[in-house]
This record gives sequence, C-alpha cells and structure tokens, in this order.
Amino acid sequence: MWLEELNGELGKLKYDENYIIKICEKIRGTESKVAIEAYEVATKFVIEHNMLTCAYPWILYNKGWLYFDSTDFEAATTLYEGAYHIFKENNNIDGQLATSAALVSGYSVQQKLSKAIEHGMEGIELAEQVGNYERLTQIKGNLAALYMEIDEYVKAKELLDQIENTPRIYTNAFKVVCYTNQAECCNHLGNPDQAIVYITKALELAEEYTPKMVPNVLKEMAHIYATRGCYHKAEEYFVKSVELAKAAGAQLYLQDALLYWTELDLVQGRYKETVDKLRQVEEGIEKAKSIRNLNKVYLNMSKGYKGLGDYEQAYDYLEKHMELEKQMQAIRSAESMELLNRKREEEEGKIYKFLYNQTEALNGVGHTILSNLDKEGIFNIVAKEIQGLIQADIIQIGIYNEEEGILYNELSIEKGQRLVIGPRSIFDDSFWAYSVKHKQDILVMDIEKEYSRYFDNFKEYLEKIRKKKEYVVETIPYSLIFVPIIMKDKVIGVISTQAYKKDSFNLKDLSTLKTLSNFLGIGLENARLYMEVEYASKYDVLTKVFNRKELFKQTTQMYEQLKESKNADRALCILMIDVDDFKRINDVYGHQEGDKVLERVADLIQASIGEEDRVGRYGGEEFMVAIPDGTVEQCIQKAEMIRKNVEKAVITSALGISIPITVSIGGATLNTREYTLEQMINCADKELFIAKNSGKNKVFIHHQKEDVSDRAL
Repeated sequence: MWLEELNGELGKLKYDENYIIKICEKIRGTESKVAIEAYEVATKFVIEHNMLTCAYPWILYNKGWLYFDSTDFEAATTLYEGAYHIFKENNNIDGQLATSAALVSGYSVQQKLSKAIEHGMEGIELAEQVGNYERLTQIKGNLAALYMEIDEYVKAKELLDQIENTPRIYTNAFKVVCYTNQAECCNHLGNPDQAIVYITKALELAEEYTPKMVPNVLKEMAHIYATRGCYHKAEEYFVKSVELAKAAGAQLYLQDALLYWTELDLVQGRYKETVDKLRQVEEGIEKAKSIRNLNKVYLNMSKGYKGLGDYEQAYDYLEKHMELEKQMQAIRSAESMELLNRKREEEEGKIYKFLYNQTEALNGVGHTILSNLDKEGIFNIVAKEIQGLIQADIIQIGIYNEEEGILYNELSIEKGQRLVIGPRSIFDDSFWAYSVKHKQDILVMDIEKEYSRYFDNFKEYLEKIRKKKEYVVETIPYSLIFVPIIMKDKVIGVISTQAYKKDSFNLKDLSTLKTLSNFLGIGLENARLYMEVEYASKYDVLTKVFNRKELFKQTTQMYEQLKESKNADRALCILMIDVDDFKRINDVYGHQEGDKVLERVADLIQASIGEEDRVGRYGGEEFMVAIPDGTVEQCIQKAEMIRKNVEKAVITSALGISIPITVSIGGATLNTREYTLEQMINCADKELFIAKNSGKNKVFIHHQKEDVSDRAL
C-alpha cells in the first residue's frame, strides 16, 4: 500500500476497527522499508484514537511477520506475544488463535519447541471449542512445520494429510505453504514423483495469488529435481529462486535457497562454491538460531572443506554438526513432543470418524445425483439434500460463465420459497466473486466481523444486495458458506447456504456442502456431455441445423401428420438448396473459408423460413427445407427469400477478400395423400438439377395442379 493512501484507509477504522486486518494485509504486500514506515504510521494513528484492544494488537501481529520474513525470529515472537496477551485479555478469539499459530512458527524455528507446542495445543483446543476451523488448520499446519524442523517427516506428513482431508477454508497463501511442505516431506520420504505433483500445485497457486512466495516454492522445486538427478533443471530453478528472493529482499527465502543449493554443489564436486554460498548465510542463520538450518550449514561446510582438502576446518564443522544432532535428538524425545504425538494421533482419529460419518450421511445421494441427466433435476436433488442435512434459511446455486465473468443464478430458495435473482459479476465485491476468483471455500460465522477478509467496503456490499432485493427478509444472513464447484481445475459455479443467525454452521456443514458440490460438478458435467451427445445425434456439428438422419425423421413426422389429416388437400413443400460453385470456393479460398460459407448459408436459410418449417444439411454443400401446408406461391416466396438473402450476404475471408456466394433451389409442392415423401424429394431434386443447368442462382418449383415447373422471378 502506498503511504499517501494509508491515511484514507486508517480513517475507516473509526467506523469499523476490524478493518485493520485488511489494512495490514495490504501493507504486507509492500516492500519491507515501506511496510515498516506504514506500520509506524498505523501504530501512531490507533494509539491517538485509543484503538488499543483490537487494531493495535493486529498491527503487532502483522509487524511480527515482517520480522519473521527477515529472519529476526526473536523480535517476531516478542511482537506475537504482545499481541497474544492483548487479544486474550479482551477475549478476541480470532486474534488469540492467529497469534497462537504465529507463535508456533516463531518458537519452532528457534527450536523452543516446548513453548511452540504449548501454544499449539492451547490453540487447537480453543479453535475446536469455538468452531474456528480456518485457524485450526493453520495451527496444525505450523505444527507440521515444527515436526519438519527436527526432521520428523513421517509425522509432519500425517498432520498435513489431516489438513488435506478436511474442507479447505484457508487462504491460498496457506495452501501454498501446505503444498510446499507436502512436497518436501514426500521428497525426504523417497517419493520425488509425488513431490513434483505437490510442488507444481504450489507454484501455480503462488504465481497467481502470492507472488512473494514464489522464490521459496522454486527453491523446493529445485531441491526435488536435484534429488531426482535432474541437475541442470535444478540449477535453473535455484538461480531463479535466488534472483527473485534478492529482488524482493526476502532474506529468509534467500538463505534457504543458497543453503539447499550447496547440496547440489556437493553432489557435483563444486566444493569451493559450496563453501562460498554457506559463508553468505552462516552468520544470518546463526543469528536466527534455527537449529535445523544451522545443522545443514555445519554438515555441508564439513563436506565442502573436506572436498577442498582442509581437514581441520572440516573436522571443526563436523563436531558442531554432531553437537546439534544431539540437541535435536533430545528435542525429539522430550515430554512435550510425546504430548504433541498423542494429540496428533487423537486428531487423526477425529478426522477418520468425521469422514466416516459424512460418508454414511451422504450414502446414496451421489448415485441419485449422478444418475440424473437433467440440469434442473440435479439442482432440485441437491437442494432437497441440503434442506435435510443443513439448517439453512437460504440455498443458492450459481453457474459461472468464464468468458463473460458472470455467475448466473440457477437456484435460489429462501424459507422454502423459490426466488428469481439476476446474474452477478465476479468483478464486483462479494463472497460469490471471491470464491470464484480464489477457488476457495468460505465459512463465515459473523459477517460483520469477517467481511474484511474478502472485500473492502461492507456498506457498499449491503447497498448492492438490498438494491438487487436478493432476500425476502429485510435483515441479511450473518452465517454463510460458499463452496466453488470445480471440474478439471476450473470453477464452473458456486453453491451457498446462508442463515440469519450468527454461528449457525460448523465444519460438518461445510464438509457436507463440499461433498455435494463435488457430486454436483460431476452431475452437471455428465448432463453437459449427455446434451452434447444428444445434440450431436440430431444436429450437424458445422452448420448447427439438423443432420440428415434427424432431418428425415422430422420431415417424415411432418409428412405423416399432414397425410393423416381429415383435410384431403394438405400439401408438403420440399426445397433442395445447393451452394453454387462450392468446389471452386474451397479451391480458391481454402476449406476453412468453405466451412464459413456453409455456416453462413445455414444461418441465412434458418432466418428466411418459418418456425414450423424444418431445415437440415442433406449432404456436402446441399440443404433441404420442409414446409408444411404451403401453397405454391408461399413456397416460391420463401425459396426466393432464401436465394436473395444469400446473394446479398457479404462473406469476408481471413485475408479480407469478399467471397461471392449464391444458391440454386429446386422444389416440389405436392399432396401428401397422392405422393410419397421419397417422390417429393426426388421431384425437388430434379428441379434443382434444372436450376443448376439454367445458369445457377435460380429457383424452380414443381407443383401438382398443372404438373409443371414454375420459375420464380
């Protein structure tokens, strides 16, 4: 955030002190020097306006992350502790949980694991008690990183798997961290192929949503490729990671990238490069007191000096490494670690029980949804299931059109009443838009306190939904769930439940909606594919008019209805239409331009006939039209309209050249009781032959009364 904009943003705190969360989020997106100055300005403002119980501790918390990223972990944890105590004294639960998660990270990297575990356990208990599942997963994720600090990758992965098995209501930044940590765990546990899957997901998310985290993801990408023996590719990723970290002033990421790069140097016998890189990071890592990284520094220094033949230095660093190994072993066997291990196993049991209960609750629902190939029927099934499983006042489903950037409301039920609601743009501030753009589940327990995570102006949001009259009841829903419907990694819609009371939903409700959204996505895809197959069985793919098979089916039905009528004089008109000189068009302008001509001719024919008439592609460049109950004059008139409309049409090639087109038309208007359909088509075909041989761009119609052909003028 630019400093000149900051005062305007801070002014919003007078109306809503929780808006500081949004301000700090914007500050964290700026460069370190700008961020420090911004935090100083913000701190001065909140102290002057006596905002010491909410805004001030949030500034301390976010400022702590600034120091964390610069590897000053002691300063970071001091700020976290200050914020934590203020939040706790004022019963700010979300703030308390946020700082608990941060303290787990801060103390973990300093190897003060007892304190980290203490905050982690307390945070988990509180998060479960109040149903704050986003913070719960953050704390678990940071505890997984704690395990990684002491090289306990199996246990770290078990915690990360727990997170992956629960509904994802956390931010994209947290997803990047989890995917990156999963990748590191898989790599250390001997599964580099799975590690690549995770790190690729992390990189895609980081590049789209959190560019500042890209250097760290690239570092891990390089590490994995080095493990696989792809040294050249690993080198490229290390170079890019270091360049980006330096450009962003990301000291933590820079140290990590250089440290891991030395392992690649060692494998390739580049001992001098190993020592040079480690000298760049040694002092900073010692100051940060990260035993894990310091242990890597000492071990790799020992190997580097050994490779250079400096055995005295190699031995000194080896001793340092062995001393740290003893410390890490003591940490692994500490009582606090045993406590954490038991808690991890207990949480794992809860997850399995939770997933089992959910499977039982939704048993059979998926089959019902997937066996229905009608879109409206699918929506109704999902709505009925939600009403039986979740206590919601409002159920809504929107289908997303990516090209238009619009969510079209397909279903909206409030208090059992079906409502009609207009489309929503994803470029407007709303929970719908956020869910689509970030591919993220949203669980809101109190909209007034939590809106700032998703958009800036709450008053504008309220004004918009009131103008749209989205709700029957005057009040707004305070509890909300939004789940994107995703197919093949693309958002195709959003499903939402909402309730007027605060704290109406829990993790079970979110998970239920998530499962239903998965079924809904597959069901809608099946319905789409079915419609495509059904469409392809009836329509010509290129021209979008009936194909030959469906054309004969429709025309036969029309013929039979006319023939069975009590009126003996009912006639059927058949028009056979051929694009003149079509082979020359293909030869001169190319087959793609020829296809464009056929598409345009089909459109012009369709626009020239009536609703009861039928048109289809007879074959190649030939079309057929069936007109029920038409007199000879009416058939001639329609045929002439088609001919003239085609003649007047302007078709321009890709090179900007005009392509002249005309059609020849032959027709027959005959009584259905005296002629078979096959005879009518043959008769029309003969007239087409006459039209083609009479100079083309002509209309000839055969009619029964005089058994002659009429040329349309």
